Amino acid sequence: MEPISFQGTITVVDSIAKSEQALDVLFKQKVIGFDTESRPAFFKGQKFPVSIIQLATNDEAFIFQLRFVPFAGRLVELLSNPDIIKVGVGVQDDIRRLNELYRFKQSSFYDLSAEMKKKGLIQSGARALTARYLGRKLVKSAQKTNWAHSHLTERQLEYAATDAWICLQLIDYVKNDNTDYFALRKQAEQEEEKKD
Repeated sequence: MEPISFQGTITVVDSIAKSEQALDVLFKQKVIGFDTESRPAFFKGQKFPVSIIQLATNDEAFIFQLRFVPFAGRLVELLSNPDIIKVGVGVQDDIRRLNELYRFKQSSFYDLSAEMKKKGLIQSGARALTARYLGRKLVKSAQKTNWAHSHLTERQLEYAATDAWICLQLIDYVKNDNTDYFALRKQAEQEEEKKD
């Protein structure tokens, strides 16, 4: 499968001025892609706070570095805004971790993975959904890198931007997929039983 990645403009938001400019763009959207990244933990019981928040339109991706831009003010207002849909995968974990930084009321989050699980699809992560609906490979090689670093690499930025942007590419497929995956799985199990 051919890899897929975000080809638009990536803006690293590492100052209050850049944050205000990015939020001016994002507040004008009806739907945005959403994701977060944290420094990876390699030992049991070890965990780190959210390092970056990725927010994307179809053409632009904004990487908010929380070491330079606090999770507060208009950024929190955006994630609490009921008129702007935030599309992601496994968003409840992201929201829980953001709440550890600043308690906020989430609004209008659409979780692609949760929606597909309701339809009975077991493999409902971003990589699986990208392969299923777009026939492309979502590369995850930068996932376990240090997101808390002050200078993110080009590879990290492309990965981060793609993870938020891909959600916008998948939302219509997920909404319009009326397949009953529970029934399909049951049918497959019955056919396996017949073979035995």
